[in-house]
Amino acid sequence: MRMQSRKHSASSAEDPGGGYGVEMNMNRSKQQRRRAGGLAGLVIAGLGLAWLLSSAAPALAVLEGSKLKKGQPAPDFTLQDLDGKTWKLADLKGKKVVMIDFWATWCNICKREMPILQKVYQEYQGKGVEFFGVALDENIAGIKKVVKEKGVTYPILVDKDTKVATEIYQLSGPIPYKVVIDKSGVIVYDHVGDYVDYPPEIVDVFDQLLEAQPAKKK
Repeated sequence: MRMQSRKHSASSAEDPGGGYGVEMNMNRSKQQRRRAGGLAGLVIAGLGLAWLLSSAAPALAVLEGSKLKKGQPAPDFTLQDLDGKTWKLADLKGKKVVMIDFWATWCNICKREMPILQKVYQEYQGKGVEFFGVALDENIAGIKKVVKEKGVTYPILVDKDTKVATEIYQLSGPIPYKVVIDKSGVIVYDHVGDYVDYPPEIVDVFDQLLEAQPAKKK
């Protein structure tokens, strides 16, 4: 199993379009939250990616962007995508590795990284990985416009009342915010902030999880 991690980048401080805390924005507060890029580096600062996924890591370590804990079963949820199809997280347990990306149309860095996520999705969708972009918006037309502009083809789920984000996944920081769930349904990784370079470190996360899967019987 490959243990070396890729170097990841956070948003530049001069970019004015950072992510904001979910509850602050949904209350339409004008106060700017701490930049997601500033927090993104804390996710793996001083830690190797191997440690993040290793059994040697402390059990149930608190996640950087959520009150949930690494190593706990991922909470189930049911949401519809832009085409009206219903997706239930539990249906993918035992079948696929899942990445959930919480984002919104008002978050510029969320939108800026979409082409990178799309490229990763194209590379891994046939290898046993599923992506869910969970949009924290009520404006369906606005979501569809962004998706079209960015060329996104992975499922975009709509969390209109932000219940999945704020109550079920208990986000405690800014967006974009990503969570990776292994095939057994356990949270193994999270990332606060955007990826600005390709390939992002999440590629190594997927590789390690896929390499750890038992070989299929012929």
